[in-house]
Amino acid sequence: MINIDVKIDTSRFDRMMSDLPGAMARAQKRALEDIGTAVESRATRAFKNPNLRPATWAPRKPSKHDDGHPLLIKHPRGGLWKSITHRLEGADTVVVGSDKEYAGYHQTGTKHMPARPFFPVDANGRLVPEMERKIQRVARKAYEDELKKLFGQ
Repeated sequence: MINIDVKIDTSRFDRMMSDLPGAMARAQKRALEDIGTAVESRATRAFKNPNLRPATWAPRKPSKHDDGHPLLIKHPRGGLWKSITHRLEGADTVVVGSDKEYAGYHQTGTKHMPARPFFPVDANGRLVPEMERKIQRVARKAYEDELKKLFGQ
């Protein structure tokens, strides 16, 4: 009778497993940053591209101050769309917004002004389906890239 012993060295696998929590933390941070960038980009581009808006904008009323600007939100210096930014808050949150007080008025409307939403959320505050899919793709890529670095490929 022949005895066969197979010795399997798991030290490399053990090292990869010990590095996994750090890799996942890096992936999460990258995913949040990339999600913030994607939402910020879409909101900014919605000012010029009606197809990116979550709802149709009402026409702008004529004004004695009207400069013939083609956009429905008058912004000679681009104050509102240039104010859209994102930031990470902690390890699990990204915030996309504007520091302009009137951003919310444009997003949701007021009793004197119709809504002209530019953030990719519907009237109930839910992400529009296209943005939800984009976020899933961005997050998946961040995690896949980090796992490829860890395990090779």
